[in-house]
Amino acid sequence: MFIRSNPRFSRPHPRRLGAALLSLALVLPAPLVAQDSAAPAGPAEPSQTTAAARPGLFDILTLDRISTAAMQMVMSSARLFADIRYGQVSLDPLAARMTLLDLDIRPYLPGLPPGACIVTAGRVTIAGQPLDRPEAMRLRMSLDDMELGLGCLPAEARALVMGVGLDRLTMPRADIGLRYDYASGGAIIDLAGDLDNVAAIEAFVDADYISFRVDPATEEPQMALELNAAHVTLDDRGAWTMAQRLMPPDMRAPEALQALVAGAVAEMLDEANGIDAAQLSEAQQRFAAEAGAAARGFAEGNRRVVLATGIARPPFRIDEDSAAEFQPLFDALAPVAGHHAPRLDRVIPVAELRAALETDALPDNALELGRAMLTGVGAPRNLTSGLNLLAQASRQGNAEAAFLVAEALAADDPETAYGHAMRAAAAAYPGALAVLDRAERGTPFARMMAMQADASPAGPDPALYGSVLEMRRAARGFLTGTGRYRSYRAAWYWAAMAAAAGDASGAAMRDEITELMRLRGDAAAWAAEAASLDNGVLRDWIDKDLPAQLK
Repeated sequence: MFIRSNPRFSRPHPRRLGAALLSLALVLPAPLVAQDSAAPAGPAEPSQTTAAARPGLFDILTLDRISTAAMQMVMSSARLFADIRYGQVSLDPLAARMTLLDLDIRPYLPGLPPGACIVTAGRVTIAGQPLDRPEAMRLRMSLDDMELGLGCLPAEARALVMGVGLDRLTMPRADIGLRYDYASGGAIIDLAGDLDNVAAIEAFVDADYISFRVDPATEEPQMALELNAAHVTLDDRGAWTMAQRLMPPDMRAPEALQALVAGAVAEMLDEANGIDAAQLSEAQQRFAAEAGAAARGFAEGNRRVVLATGIARPPFRIDEDSAAEFQPLFDALAPVAGHHAPRLDRVIPVAELRAALETDALPDNALELGRAMLTGVGAPRNLTSGLNLLAQASRQGNAEAAFLVAEALAADDPETAYGHAMRAAAAAYPGALAVLDRAERGTPFARMMAMQADASPAGPDPALYGSVLEMRRAARGFLTGTGRYRSYRAAWYWAAMAAAAGDASGAAMRDEITELMRLRGDAAAWAAEAASLDNGVLRDWIDKDLPAQLK
């Protein structure tokens, strides 16, 4: 769906109240007048059908029209703070994706005349989590052909940029991404941008948990972050050449630059410590020395600088208490400076990759190799080879390999994923149960029952007959698929046995299975299974004289 902006309404009224009312007036009629995304741009020829038809409520309340109205409301509200113009907008509400073309933003900055700061982008794409994949939240913003006017910079920075000969900052491409897992509360944030003729910047934050809460005493929001790792990488694209224009000749020598940077960092850390800290800590002294060495290497030709955390036992919780004193916080984060990012996963040697791909035998490090090729971290991404290695490791009982295969295939090949997910969930691997349920929803009833039977081929365990508690535990384990391979037949059998002995939980589990099958649409097929199982329960109850064993 494409919407073209109206230049007459691009600039809001100077008074914010008036601008808000104008925005509201523009937005409210939007669902009533917006054209369908598939309709032609020009006016349609009247016909008897269109002339007689009166739009109904559900003709108006479509996802396209609602999303269009929401976008227009957001844009109108944003125009209270900046002049915003764009050429076209494309909305895909099902994919949670919006693309703006020819974007021009001129924010209202205090102390600056209108239009002093100009930000433009040829294309801006904002992509969220598709509506059919609600398990996690993903948000990515990509900007192409972005330009930032020098009027947007503080006076000091503006003078510095102008001093090196630039009249604007251009970025051919910039990406910002967020992945948030609802179950764990963790998130990964990544940023990458190429500042034309200056530098390429990459940043990465891995948080184990993000906490939002309100202090009951002050009613103020508080945020805490349990940090696993973070790093920032800077690659030279001309910044060093520009910087040399502003440096005295004697400071361009590697040794002089090393001493200058190490001293400046040490002084900065000393000031941050405050008067209560007598001297720099060991971690701070090391970091100052590393920063100086990195500066020297930069001057000698290694044009990459990396700043990264070195947390000893992640995650480390950053909150108001831990951030109250700078030196303990710095020591806990243990930042390092150098030319290479710390490896979250080690890079696989080429010889090991070649051996794994050219031989049929499963290597000892199949999990590591398969994970690297599946994720593209540590080795080039190759889904076929990675999944092949991980599937073999899964069949040999590796729970993590089973989980990785199941997670990768749950959406597109749920039947194959189901067997691996059962294996991972039975081993209580974190997150496997959710993947098992997701894969099960896409697996036909007959195939699901067959795979469950193959996973648990043995008959009832005689040791369970003497205790209602053990029957109940077995039924729950088979039903959930944790601790045991999921088997609805086995779960029903033991739940029925426990229910016959008067256990209310056993009866509730039978009802739970019945309702689950009804919601799957397999009530009739399961009714036949349940009737057969009930016959077996009655037979075994009598043959084994269960009442006598349970007394």
